[in-house]
Amino acid sequence: MSNEHISTQYNTELAALRARVVEMGAMVSEQFRLAVEALTSGRSELADQVVQNDKRVNDYEVDIDDDCAHLIAKRQPAAGDLRMVLGITKMVTDLERTGDKARKIARLSGAIRSSGVDGSDWVASTRRIADATRKLIDEAVQAFSANDIDLAISVIRGSRAVGRQVNAVSSELVKRIAETPSQVAILLDMMAVTKAVDRVADHASNLAEHLIYIVKGTDVRHATLDQIERETLQR
Repeated sequence: MSNEHISTQYNTELAALRARVVEMGAMVSEQFRLAVEALTSGRSELADQVVQNDKRVNDYEVDIDDDCAHLIAKRQPAAGDLRMVLGITKMVTDLERTGDKARKIARLSGAIRSSGVDGSDWVASTRRIADATRKLIDEAVQAFSANDIDLAISVIRGSRAVGRQVNAVSSELVKRIAETPSQVAILLDMMAVTKAVDRVADHASNLAEHLIYIVKGTDVRHATLDQIERETLQR
């Protein structure tokens, strides 16, 4: 077999691997959307759909990890290609955990909606933050697909903004817990949903950081936004 043919096969395998990550990202984004819709609309069938589809998300993670392991063993990628494969293994972990958070939101939605506790303001705030968070997931996957560092940095910046909004909503919930201890169980469920949305934004930021590692070879996981921008501009 010629070197040219081997190279063509290798590039095809890399492209297929990237495409699988994009597919997984789209599914996880839809899981998150359905979970939030179940919360805001009270449609229990949407929550059930999220829970049932969670296994598919898990299967994606296992299959992609397996593909990465086989590619490393078979092709022994070097330099940038190796970073891409290693980065993908980290990305699918964050995508799977995002799916877990969607499942958690879906499972809590029924109890919150049926509790009789007035959560209209909280639901509206959560929906707004969740919509911004889903946009971050989509943009992080888009950044990976296009190797777009500028978009990745925008995702990281957006994640920080979501964190500030989550802190404000969490503070209001803490006040309500202090004022109405009889509702503490449901208010804690609301808090858990709020924190789950926050973690999804964190996972979107992680995806963007992994992309920066893949493209630039720079580990920015514990860097400030200013440091990330300086590092990416310098290289």
